[in-house]
Amino acid sequence: MPVFSSSKKKSDEYCCKIYTMDAELQFTIEATAKGHTLFSLVCQTIGLREHWYFGLKFLDKVTNEWTWLQMNRTITSQPIQIQSNSISSKRPESPSATDNFKPHLLRSPPTSPSTSTLSLPSSSTSGAHPCVNVLELYFVVKFYPEEITNELIQDITRHLFYLQVKQDILNMDIYCPPDAAAHLASLALQAKFGDYDQLSSSSEPLNLESEALLPLSCFQKVELTRADWFSRIVALWRTHTSLTREDSEMAYLKHAQDLDMFGLSFFEISKMQGANKSNPSSQQQSDQSSIAAELWLGIDSLGIRFYKKNKLRPEVFFSWSDIKSVAAHDKKVILNMSGEKSATFAFYAAKSSVSKEILDLATGNHELYMKRRREQTIEIQQMRYFEGQQQKEKHRIITRERQLRLQAEKERDEIERKFNDYQRQMKEIHDTLLKYQEAAKLLARKAHISSEEARLQAEKAFEIETQLERCKYEINRNEEEKRLYARQISECEQIISTLVNDSVKSRKEAEELKIEVAKWRVAEAAAREKLLSITQLNQSIAVKNAATQAQQNLVQTSSPRTLSPPPYRPPLRNQELNQIDERAFLIEKQSKQAQLVLQLEDLKNVIQAKKIEERQTFLDKAYEENLAVGDNKYSTMQKASSGTASKRMAMLHDL
Repeated sequence: MPVFSSSKKKSDEYCCKIYTMDAELQFTIEATAKGHTLFSLVCQTIGLREHWYFGLKFLDKVTNEWTWLQMNRTITSQPIQIQSNSISSKRPESPSATDNFKPHLLRSPPTSPSTSTLSLPSSSTSGAHPCVNVLELYFVVKFYPEEITNELIQDITRHLFYLQVKQDILNMDIYCPPDAAAHLASLALQAKFGDYDQLSSSSEPLNLESEALLPLSCFQKVELTRADWFSRIVALWRTHTSLTREDSEMAYLKHAQDLDMFGLSFFEISKMQGANKSNPSSQQQSDQSSIAAELWLGIDSLGIRFYKKNKLRPEVFFSWSDIKSVAAHDKKVILNMSGEKSATFAFYAAKSSVSKEILDLATGNHELYMKRRREQTIEIQQMRYFEGQQQKEKHRIITRERQLRLQAEKERDEIERKFNDYQRQMKEIHDTLLKYQEAAKLLARKAHISSEEARLQAEKAFEIETQLERCKYEINRNEEEKRLYARQISECEQIISTLVNDSVKSRKEAEELKIEVAKWRVAEAAAREKLLSITQLNQSIAVKNAATQAQQNLVQTSSPRTLSPPPYRPPLRNQELNQIDERAFLIEKQSKQAQLVLQLEDLKNVIQAKKIEERQTFLDKAYEENLAVGDNKYSTMQKASSGTASKRMAMLHDL
């Protein structure tokens, strides 16, 4: 930790702004503080223990180039730009002013941080007066591991590597073919947003237009619209369901590691002094500069590579075990090879600062190469042990959450099935009720008509009876008319008896219809009661579903850092069900993997059909040539390292 003294003047204090890939840190240091002091502060603040992969870069105020901060020298003695606090109070939206001076590892300075700013003032600055001098540095990856999936231990280390590699691909500092770029973009979306299905079911709409997903070259070289690209990326994204953020970032790094330019720092060199006259911007990735350069030097964790035609196919490769030492004198760099017949190879860089950077990177990569082949230190063993324990705990929690999620999904499906059955039954009962109501109305109408007919017949019988009485009265008056009316009376009596019988029959039918209507009304009341009971049952099911959903949300939002629940020991039947669920999960994962392969193959065919030939660069053509002969990053490196060291040295002299 730096020593802060309250007796120092404000001019002896410096405010260091450190920009990581996703955060901004502020420290107040003294003028005598060394580089390793500030570097240790940054590592301790972000909780990083694998510090040997990283470094601090700044913009050289003399050469206006990106330079690594020397750890054993004081910070103020190095050519770092010092700005006033009023100028640096606001960070620019993007470092466009320095885009023309991209460094080799930090090809492009990181964009604005998305997280909050952390400020760590000293005891001498506890008052209201801030320091005047401001220094800006970038915390970036300096050295890459040989196998990124096995060597990186901490989650924070993997996350920083993921952000670095992702930005290098988007800035086109690492060549990435369009189909691989779309695949990596889908993994980046899974790492940032999680499962697509859960996100699409939320109320907030997903806007991919604001996300940096693909390099600009994908839109320039392939005749596909942005909507077409996004739809294909989303289709790939849906195959990564259930991947956590850590797993998605690790999968991103695993696929990015297979890219030819991954982890390499390129330098333009010449075998003759003064043959390489280039400006500072020659370090930018450019196909034209690749052609114009006499040789390209690539340094990574495995060794040193020499390129002649392009940066995708090395001509000669020397591993760090083949190299005895590297020396730099001004612009000249000398490689001393190991073996019985020790040989040397000298080449020249554009500037002495470039040769020093080559020496720095070669020395650091060689030390890490030898360190990986020695027995692990106690610190590494402890880190791996604790990280393994954390991974086991995370895996246990994730497995438990997946089981709970599968169980909740099963219960939800069962409840939905029952709900659909109840709705179907309700519809059937409702239709039956409507039929009963229509039948009851029809019967009531028929009963009303029958009663009206009976009334009319009764009235008609009454009229006939009146006529009969009048006839009897007339018969009494006239005997002769009596016989005449006798026949009429007999006829009328027959008609009356017929009408009476019909009236009685109609009354019986009306009574039967009334009884039938009463029965239909009783059935209607029973149907209403059953409909009411089913409605109440649906309400109880909805309440239970809401409670289940709330419990599921509570489980999903629980933090892995909270106290772990007591061990879960389900009965034997539940264990068998969990095993069945695990097998179903693995089968679904395999099917999604096969679906991903098919989608990538289809995307390759579409890109091949719609690529714009006149916009294909030299690297695109070189990649197509390698693909046509079946070469990749590892096969080309194997060819470049074939033969003895002396033969490769002779090949290098002949380049």
